[in-house]
Amino acid sequence: MEKSTPRKNQLLMEAVSASEKASIQLREFAAATLPTEQTGPNVIFADTKITVSVEITQEGNLVLLLPVVLPKRNDEDRSRYLAGLLRDAIRHKYSNQLPPKFSVCVLVYEHIYDQSRVRRFIDHDNMELKHCQDVLEAAFLVNDTSALCSAFQCSHRGKQDSTRIWILTPDQFTEWLNTHTEYWRRYDPEKMQE
Repeated sequence: MEKSTPRKNQLLMEAVSASEKASIQLREFAAATLPTEQTGPNVIFADTKITVSVEITQEGNLVLLLPVVLPKRNDEDRSRYLAGLLRDAIRHKYSNQLPPKFSVCVLVYEHIYDQSRVRRFIDHDNMELKHCQDVLEAAFLVNDTSALCSAFQCSHRGKQDSTRIWILTPDQFTEWLNTHTEYWRRYDPEKMQE
């Protein structure tokens, strides 16, 4: 077997880096130019009109709001449809400017369940995140490798079924955790220590 040299290692790393950059550029180009392929909303959501919003909060946090709970993993049609709506909302929001890019970030998936309905929360590992995350990566992330992008999920009751997806820097995430404890904390830590 041929011995690896520092020069060969360097060339290999440069080739891997160039390949990764080319893949990211191709994803960004595809997201910006290809038409959305989606199932018609009448098939998936009956008569419901769904509007996805993309906002920058007063605190400077990027948040996307889908007025539905994300589907279960095995619901491919609905997952693709929501990804198409998300892609269209991002294109609309950033039609005249480039979207912000995050090199290191935390994706926060906030699953909100309608409090007027008796409904069991879906286990987080059964929720379909991949289709949405692929859209988010193409639009906002340098890369969604676990070395650069972490994910956090929480579920709680609210006024209506919806999903907020926050794209935060690590510092913003720390602040988000401190200011949104009602979304994720289910116990009183002081009582836990007694």
